[in-house]
Amino acid sequence: MIKACFCIAQVENEKPTVLDLPIPTDLEKCFQILDQTMDAATQAIVKTLPEDSIYYHRAFHCGAEFYYAWNLPEGSAITQYLNGKGIFGLREIYETILISYHRYLNGTSVDLEGQIKHYKAKKKAEYAIYLSKLDKDTLDGIYIPKDLEDCFIQLDKILSSEERSAIKLLKHKSETAQYQLHIGLWVRNNWGLWSGSRLQKYLQDRKLTTPDAMSVLILEYYYDWLNNKPEDWKKWAQ
Repeated sequence: MIKACFCIAQVENEKPTVLDLPIPTDLEKCFQILDQTMDAATQAIVKTLPEDSIYYHRAFHCGAEFYYAWNLPEGSAITQYLNGKGIFGLREIYETILISYHRYLNGTSVDLEGQIKHYKAKKKAEYAIYLSKLDKDTLDGIYIPKDLEDCFIQLDKILSSEERSAIKLLKHKSETAQYQLHIGLWVRNNWGLWSGSRLQKYLQDRKLTTPDAMSVLILEYYYDWLNNKPEDWKKWAQ
């Protein structure tokens, strides 16, 4: 009987998990839930780290428990709340919650308005850098193709004869998918398909919205280029 009572008391004293509680609708409710569900060691990390370091700590960089429980990647009540305040972007929303909780734990002003101003200033600076890249033919010492045919010309120069032959001898252009984590990755990272370039703008203007889709199209039509089949890629380019 005593043992049974001890077990009941132990269950009653356990903290709820973040999954047991509703998704918060504002920062105050975030703090209440995190107070109840976050273990003391993790709270200490949030409290003691500098604000600009919390996101990069291993406890948070891949997503804390609340990151998934509150459906931050898909959007939820708390993301809508912060969107309404002018903060957009998954990382920015996640980092705002972490920084705000850090300030709350330290008894200082959350100053959401100040965080929003900092966020907007950062985005404005990033956008200015992005715009500056759109008319440059070279970024970080690497030539940026101006259009689809220019991509093919540059790939002819960059790839070895063995790589060009291997692509040319594929049975179908869809098989260029096997190069997406090699040549495709190089194209995405070095031709500014993530961070802005004249090639990214050229492809976005033609309704391609993601870097992955852009590199897929480039490699598939490069296969046609190598096999002297210009009809499809020329039609697309026009």
